[in-house]
Amino acid sequence: MQFKVTTAKNKIIHVAKSLFSEMSVYKATMNDIAQAANMSRRTLYMHFKSKEEIYHYVVEDHVKDINEKLQKAADSALPPDRKLKLYILARFNVIDNLVRQNKYIRYDFIFNNLRVEQLRKGIDMKERQLLTRILQNGKEQGLFNINNPSSFAKTLLIMFKSLEQPFIIIGHRKGIISRCVNMSTYYLMEY
Repeated sequence: MQFKVTTAKNKIIHVAKSLFSEMSVYKATMNDIAQAANMSRRTLYMHFKSKEEIYHYVVEDHVKDINEKLQKAADSALPPDRKLKLYILARFNVIDNLVRQNKYIRYDFIFNNLRVEQLRKGIDMKERQLLTRILQNGKEQGLFNINNPSSFAKTLLIMFKSLEQPFIIIGHRKGIISRCVNMSTYYLMEY
């Protein structure tokens, strides 16, 4: 979902993003956002109907940033096998940075995964497309021994997502990421 954003809305989104990071989307009020943006509540309500609407814009901003980073990894000039490794590293680095910047997002990843799943639907679609493209290129070049790149991309995405919670709880450990990279490439090369 893409939103049209004015300068005033950009300011509000930026302020809200910071405020949600400091005190959580759950505790922040429209009054808090208006004060932090140096505007009246009336002015704030002229731009946004609710805190939930602001939150959707904040999430969209995060999604855009994540998609750009994943797209950059998928567009690298590396061969598909190395590109997949780069993509996996970029993916887990994006998650690591996101949860380090915002303890409330970290909390949602660990304790409120349903909310995270609802917010990341757009990212998941984009990821499946990027992974499918990498896998298809690898199959065409004879690097990956798979029948259906799209189906395998879905499987990889499920595997990646299953490792997110342990990765976030344990912290940034190369062990989890390298296991993910090794499992992915093993199945691609051997089966």
